[in-house]
Amino acid sequence: MVKQERAGRTRQAVLLAAADTFAAVGFEAASLVDISRRAGVSKGALYFHFVSKQALADGVRAAAGREIGSAALRALRAEGPAVQGLIDFSFELARLLREDVVVRAGVRLGRQGLRPGAGPTGPDTAWRSLTAVVHRLLDRADRAGELRPGADRRACAELLTTVVAGQVLLAAEEPGRPAPETVRRLWTAALPALVGAEGHPGYRV
Repeated sequence: MVKQERAGRTRQAVLLAAADTFAAVGFEAASLVDISRRAGVSKGALYFHFVSKQALADGVRAAAGREIGSAALRALRAEGPAVQGLIDFSFELARLLREDVVVRAGVRLGRQGLRPGAGPTGPDTAWRSLTAVVHRLLDRADRAGELRPGADRRACAELLTTVVAGQVLLAAEEPGRPAPETVRRLWTAALPALVGAEGHPGYRV
């Protein structure tokens, strides 16, 4: 049990060090020597858990996908108005993109066109699932009468999915983005397309 716990800690340290490196310099410039030094382990220990730099990148991408997927699941399970759930989810995604180095690294690796991470929890699957989350919450909002009369749910879903994709692109360009103020401005512009003017004060942006 002690060996297993130690191995788990070593693997996590290597994964976080790799994420730090990939987020900072990208895949091509990343060095396994630098990653092992940053993790405080030998190259042999690194290779015990990850047989190549590509395997490390796959591990980071899969971990990023799990984080994004968990945020999406929390948004679907949250109680309260569905539109507020969409708003809160977008702020949470922005926070992950700003503050979680694994998610930032996964975004950068994805932007560099690396092959998808192995398994069903890779970030490519997670990004695609964002569209499904938006559709499900919009359907819930429509059933609850939150959407303005005549609102085109498909157009609204495309708009919100584009907003989410824009957040990802901003995060890939430079650290610290998207800022909360940016997300707030996006919702100030997008909310009238979803709910009537009388409903605006009921939502926190």
